[in-house]
Amino acid sequence: MKQEYDFAGAKRGVFRRASGPIKLPARRAKEAWQGPQDALGRFVRAEARETLEAYRARPHLVAEHANQEYDAAQGGHAHRLLYELIQNGADALGHAGSGQTILVRLTERFLYCADDGKPMDEDGVRCLMLAHTSSKMGTAEIGGFRKGFKSVLGVSDTPEFYSRAVSVRFNKARAAERIGKHIPAKRYPTLRLPAPIDAETEAADDDDLRELMSWATNIVRLPLAEGAFNDLATQVQEFPPEFLLFVPHVRYLTLERVGEPPCEFTLHHDGEALRLDTASSSSWWQCYKTTHTLSDDARADSRTLDDTGDVQLAWAAPLDRPCGPGHFWAFFPMQMTSPLAGILKAPWKTNEDAQNLLAGPYNDELIDAAARMVAAALPSLATPKGPAKHLDDLLRREAAGDRTHSRRLHEGLHAALAGAGERTTLSIRSGGSDRSKRNIAGRGAVRDLVVELLTQRDVNGMGLRYAEIARRVRECVPGARTSAASVACYKQYAKRCTRGITPEQAAAILAIEVRQ
Repeated sequence: MKQEYDFAGAKRGVFRRASGPIKLPARRAKEAWQGPQDALGRFVRAEARETLEAYRARPHLVAEHANQEYDAAQGGHAHRLLYELIQNGADALGHAGSGQTILVRLTERFLYCADDGKPMDEDGVRCLMLAHTSSKMGTAEIGGFRKGFKSVLGVSDTPEFYSRAVSVRFNKARAAERIGKHIPAKRYPTLRLPAPIDAETEAADDDDLRELMSWATNIVRLPLAEGAFNDLATQVQEFPPEFLLFVPHVRYLTLERVGEPPCEFTLHHDGEALRLDTASSSSWWQCYKTTHTLSDDARADSRTLDDTGDVQLAWAAPLDRPCGPGHFWAFFPMQMTSPLAGILKAPWKTNEDAQNLLAGPYNDELIDAAARMVAAALPSLATPKGPAKHLDDLLRREAAGDRTHSRRLHEGLHAALAGAGERTTLSIRSGGSDRSKRNIAGRGAVRDLVVELLTQRDVNGMGLRYAEIARRVRECVPGARTSAASVACYKQYAKRCTRGITPEQAAAILAIEVRQ
């Protein structure tokens, strides 16, 4: 039971203990649910009237808008509706002063998606109506009722949006009737003509809606069209809990499906580490983020809705299961796999269904920025028990099936490591009679010394311990910070690299910092 929920008066057993209703601490009172005659209700009616006037003035817009909605409902977004709804819920939470919860519920008649984030305002109403407009533009935003939200029409002819500030319904038959009085057409848009509705009246005949209204701020209710349930059930079952890693303001995500136990995902913060709990397992992660400022060429190639030149990238590194292929995410999983373990998320420029990266300077620049971010983050993943862990998390070998962007990421990370090495300076001295203390010169000196020492054996025929190798390097190169852990990292990286280790990469890996 999540403390953020307030279901003390609920009847559904999932939110009650056997001993009785759960007693929760008092929370800030929610605003009342506004009716259709209130300010935003009047605004909704005015917007619908203006839309009809625009259609009468420019009849060709009817077919254009209808086709946009049809493409969204039947195209690549058709089987990703749940992603779109949860995206918008997370965005509402990101703009709220309180609230941490998203709940999805699928029944035989309805799909609900509820959150306790920021209520809808006038800009939100416009975003519901328009396909390519968002009140929350920018590459860091994930919701905003963008084009993918129109995919609700693939499962419902009468989608409804309830917010404490205003509640609206879209009706396919009613929209066709209103528009058809003035403009005959083969197909009519649905989401351009919202009608305000009374939330309290609707809740009187819907126990689920009434329960959600007891705590939520925003609720999407979709009366299901025939045949829509099975695909939505699959989406509920397969939704990735790792979504929470990139929206730390969302702590609880619950997905319910009629006849099945609920799936509850919870995110816990433990310093810089994150623990993601599901009903069956827990996993540990660490997230790294950076903000990249686009060049003029990349900005010209960016998405048309983005209104800023700053782009946020994030890498979720798995701490307890580093091996295995990684994935590119554009807020949610893509078909493309990444050569980097974990999840690399960015507002990539993708094809229509957000499954594959498009060619161009925008994505190329983000790949290069991601490589630099990861290269800087890798050393922090090393631990005393696993000194080479960050190299396990580095990159798999290049594969024949890697796509262009995967190869660019692989090469970019090597270049980023080399860049770190280029900032390293060595001051070399000679001395001693031990073989490891011979005269050393050149940028690859420490690397050559480490390689040589790794091949040596002690009196028992055993290889030198990493600590002994590091000690000899520090003795030969005053100011070097080479440690046993860095020697282990170097050895492991050398085994994984397909084209050898350059002196610059070696300098970065061995953490050499030699002052003149």
